[in-house]
Amino acid sequence: MKKTVVALILALCLLVSAAAGIAEEKSAVLYTDGTETGEMRLCTFEEMPDVPYMGIREYAEKILNLPMSAETGEDGVVTLRNGQGGELRCDIAAGTVSTQDWISVITPETPLEGKAISLKDSPCGFVRIKEITYEGDPTPVVFDFAKYGMKIYADEQDVYLPLAVLSNMMTDIATRHLRYDGEKLYLSRLEASVNPDDPVLNSDTMTALLTGTERPEDVIRQCYAELCFNFDYFFGHPGIAALDAEIAANGLDAALESLGEEGAAIRAGLLSPDMTEYLSAMQQLFVIWLYDGHTNFTDVTSLMKTRAFRENPSLSGKLSTEALTNLFNSGNGLTMALRMATIPQRKLIWGDEAYRECGNTAIIRLDSFMPDEAAWDAWYKGEGAFPEDCLGTVVSGLRKAQENPEIRNVLFDLTCNSGGSSDVLMAILGLTTGRNDLRGRNVLTGQTLHVVFEADCNFDGVFDEKDAEARFDFNYGVLATRQAFSCGNLFPIVMRESGAVVIGEPSGGGSCCIQIGTDTHGMRYMMSSAQWQLLDENGRDVEGGCTVDIPIEPRSLGLIDRLISTMGVDEGLPIFADYFDEENLDRLMNAWFHVVQLAPAA
Repeated sequence: MKKTVVALILALCLLVSAAAGIAEEKSAVLYTDGTETGEMRLCTFEEMPDVPYMGIREYAEKILNLPMSAETGEDGVVTLRNGQGGELRCDIAAGTVSTQDWISVITPETPLEGKAISLKDSPCGFVRIKEITYEGDPTPVVFDFAKYGMKIYADEQDVYLPLAVLSNMMTDIATRHLRYDGEKLYLSRLEASVNPDDPVLNSDTMTALLTGTERPEDVIRQCYAELCFNFDYFFGHPGIAALDAEIAANGLDAALESLGEEGAAIRAGLLSPDMTEYLSAMQQLFVIWLYDGHTNFTDVTSLMKTRAFRENPSLSGKLSTEALTNLFNSGNGLTMALRMATIPQRKLIWGDEAYRECGNTAIIRLDSFMPDEAAWDAWYKGEGAFPEDCLGTVVSGLRKAQENPEIRNVLFDLTCNSGGSSDVLMAILGLTTGRNDLRGRNVLTGQTLHVVFEADCNFDGVFDEKDAEARFDFNYGVLATRQAFSCGNLFPIVMRESGAVVIGEPSGGGSCCIQIGTDTHGMRYMMSSAQWQLLDENGRDVEGGCTVDIPIEPRSLGLIDRLISTMGVDEGLPIFADYFDEENLDRLMNAWFHVVQLAPAA
């Protein structure tokens, strides 16, 4: 008994000594979506005086709403446990954090509704996730911080990780993430557009870095370490990015080394004390070598709208020029141009109408799955009109189609769809086919997940049997092109599995949900996430796009073909006029579903 007590005392002494190098400890005000919501404890350590650290327990309790207990073993290993069986073994001396079941550490209990959290990626009230089932035993995970040159610390209260790393580990597909501007903490989600007023990017610290102050040495090392850590553990590997296979096999650092001089130059930029060189290297890495449609250095565009850039136009010009050069060199520019080719062509033929009828077929435009969250919040509070966003457009179109007795078919036009929230996709499935589940894979744990959801089909704020009565009974089809990406890629797949017909060409991929990464500076990037790699009903990932039942081959424009061929590019600009021939689309829908054309009224 005495030996056990002595061992515990020694273990506690070891923990205290590990945390005894605290250089500074303070409380920082936490802002959630712009509103002050509390305080959180931050600290820095003597070996990393410029890198903010935060306790795992504090993050779990205040951000994930999953309080943890702590227990220190005789060997000095700290075990953190939450109330749903999640457990982290933190070996301070070895610099590792391990778990047998990572999902139980970070995922709240279902149902998920009323806010953006975990796999529910919007706060809108029209859908809730009823149940998430993970199939198969999870692969144990060991997060080896020592491998990346990062130290972890502990005391009697908590286990401390660098704030950016902790946020990267605990973030979800709702894109909630935590950043620090040197004074305040911000919990937010990724904006859908450029935000020139971002408080972190406009902070005094960031402005100084952009106008000549060198990046601190410990921050330089940390930013590179956390970038490698994030991609090595949390990248979903859709298989599209140029470095994807190399990262999967050997990690990001080795992947850069495999690029020879170019990789060495990018690495040197990432490790440069000059902030501009760092940003330039990040752009080159993400645009040329990591781009897969989801993975992108998102904050650089917002950064170029901040006061520091306004005061230094040459800085903005340099990064803007480099961005265009990188885009051209990567081939992504051509890919984007080809995907966007449908937009002006549809406008020329169909104009801006979101709903049109021809014969027995109604055509509903669905250009994204991004909800107007503020409008839906107002609607469910009884304070606003029914939203006119993408989901509102679908509901309005279905109601118009229901009013016309000749309409038997509804064709969703996804020719210009850019993706968005899976919540909107779930709601449309509930309104149309009645399907209530989706499947995926967690790449990190190796488990398949089955998500069961409910849709509020009559939008009365209650999930009940009346929702089934509010569904719309039509023959359904999807008009797809390679422009349809992410949720726009998944939608025709799951609709087809539920009996719809797919017309056009295969959709454009985007099999992984997105995840937000941050660096110690507080800048963000977007990456294909390991948390939810989407699968079809046969367990195959959906990166290859949808299966097409009735192909329509885009024609090519010879003049553009010849122009592009002079630049060494094989592909030409596709012409989609046949996709917008509504009379032919009506004939195709009627033939597929054996609809008998109604005789015209006498």
